Amino acid sequence: MLLRTAFRLFALILLATIPATPTKCLNSLNFASSSEHHVAELNSPMPYVAGFHVNSDNLTLREVVNATAVTVSFGATDPHFFPIDSWIGGGMFVQAQDTFFKNVDYGFYMMLTLDSSSRLFVDLGLHQTEEATAPNHAPRSNLVFSYSWQILGASLSDQFTLEQRWIDRDLVRYSVSNSNNNTTLATINVRDLPNCQNIIPKFYAGNVIIDPFPLSRYINYFQFGLISNRVIADSHWQVKIEQPRMLRETGWTPVRKAWLLQGSYSYLDHDLMWGGTDYNGVDVAHAPSPDNPYIVIFEYSGRTPSGTVLWDIPDNGQTPNFGSESMELAMQARRFMPLGLLLLGMTLTICLFILRMKKAKK
Repeated sequence: MLLRTAFRLFALILLATIPATPTKCLNSLNFASSSEHHVAELNSPMPYVAGFHVNSDNLTLREVVNATAVTVSFGATDPHFFPIDSWIGGGMFVQAQDTFFKNVDYGFYMMLTLDSSSRLFVDLGLHQTEEATAPNHAPRSNLVFSYSWQILGASLSDQFTLEQRWIDRDLVRYSVSNSNNNTTLATINVRDLPNCQNIIPKFYAGNVIIDPFPLSRYINYFQFGLISNRVIADSHWQVKIEQPRMLRETGWTPVRKAWLLQGSYSYLDHDLMWGGTDYNGVDVAHAPSPDNPYIVIFEYSGRTPSGTVLWDIPDNGQTPNFGSESMELAMQARRFMPLGLLLLGMTLTICLFILRMKKAKK
């Protein structure tokens, strides 16, 4: 008994001689609500470039999913080179639809945003859109909500996973996570918002052709990329987006096929586009790692055209096909195919008409 007591006293004395060191809390990040909103505008001068989920090469297959997520970081970015009062946001831009009005759609965005003062934010919002209808109803949109949080205690190089998820027929839950933190930022009753009572409680993914040649408009429902309030024309920034994924009824699945689009092709419905202006000067590269093939890096060092294949990774255990070729020619070929067939038909018709006229003269 005396020996045990002596040992305890010795241990206490030993502990008392060890200098105290602060312990870093795993949940050391703080998300402070902010009134400084960074809104991903529609049909605007905002430059935009993004990858998009492809369900089939002919861009005619779509689906509904329960959630979408992306992982975003800013790599070796130095915001001191940004123009004053500028910002850049990397994240996801996803469409939903209405059960009652065919010309009404919804654009959900969620971004990790960095501004010229080196501050990090999470921004999210919802647009309700109305497509043009005859005879004089022009397309329009309404910002239903926008929320922002400044991230305190984070490094500019930290990775953050952004997730938006329908958790029932009314509620969308927004959450942010990194290696040490998982935070639910907001749970919003979307159906209870003005004029949103008919929203379908799903996000859309995949693609659809809404106008054949010569308009050739494609809706790409699940986009992941970047937008800024002006062109940041220097080589000191980088946006890295990893593991864009969707929650199907069978579970989470990565975007296995992804192409690229610029802001002049970023339709979320028949008339309205994310951003609305090409991000000229931005080079986009697929940058797979040994354990993660779903990585794309955006940098101001060139220009990558719409239709470029980012990756095409089969879901069958085969060797991934990491594409770098451009699909722009293929997309243009599909646009001009109807015209070619029309000209061929007109040529044949004229030939038949001439033959008939010659026979009639005889």
